[in-house]
Amino acid sequence: MRKLVLVAALAMTAVGCDRSKAQLETATADNQRISAEKDSLLTEVMANATLVNDISTELSKARNLGANPVAPGEAAGSRAGSDRQVVLGKIRDAITRLNESEAQLERSKVRLAALTKKDSRLIGQINTYQKTIAELRSTIEMQQAQYTAIIDSQKTQIVALHATVDTARQVTTKLTTEKQALVDTMNTVYYVVGTKKELIAKGVAVQEGSKFLVFGGHHLAAARALTPAPFTTINRMQDSIIPLPDPSKKYKIVTRQALDFVDQPTKDGKVQGAVHITSPEQFWAPSKYLIIVQD
Repeated sequence: MRKLVLVAALAMTAVGCDRSKAQLETATADNQRISAEKDSLLTEVMANATLVNDISTELSKARNLGANPVAPGEAAGSRAGSDRQVVLGKIRDAITRLNESEAQLERSKVRLAALTKKDSRLIGQINTYQKTIAELRSTIEMQQAQYTAIIDSQKTQIVALHATVDTARQVTTKLTTEKQALVDTMNTVYYVVGTKKELIAKGVAVQEGSKFLVFGGHHLAAARALTPAPFTTINRMQDSIIPLPDPSKKYKIVTRQALDFVDQPTKDGKVQGAVHITSPEQFWAPSKYLIIVQD
């Protein structure tokens, strides 16, 4: 009988030992998992702290990006636009990583709740970290909204600058065109060469004087109302040489242009071969019409 009691006692002791050993192994495993969760949490918190600091630094720099929009086409504007996109990308990346961290903390909390040994302090830390991450995400989202508003405002300014520049270009183009047209008009002159009969027939010259006068007689003069039609059109600043039809003949200028600004006139005040104008502005000053008659 005593032997049976002893055997039963030994059996119960063995069972108790096995149970204690299993509990110890479970507790050890729980402690290891808790320790791993702590390490994971610390890593996540450190990473998030670094991330938020980096984002804060980038946002501080970003506030000055494009503060003074430049005219379209300038390199500085392109760089500022590129930098703004980089900052917005980093903000979006930060929000994504914070969301992932929050999800990771939630999974850690679920795993801790499933452990045999509860660690209320660690669960409390997880709750605190989750709250911190939520606050950080809210802060970054607010900064994102502010920065996006700044960018939208700057885009509006840039659009306005584009419109201003386009208007300025149009005005400049118009003024340039008008200026060129004015210059062309000022430099446009006319000449005609012919015999007395030809010039009178074209209506560009008239014969003045009276056949009853003893002294003087007739002389050729420019018609009072001249039009460009019978004349050859040239540019006074570009066409300084006017060819004459017959090199062997002498020609006389009927209009008021002075021979002082013609190269090598003849001694009797005539020209031969061609009219070489030495000072266009002074030569054409009296009239934009030049009438030359063959002598």
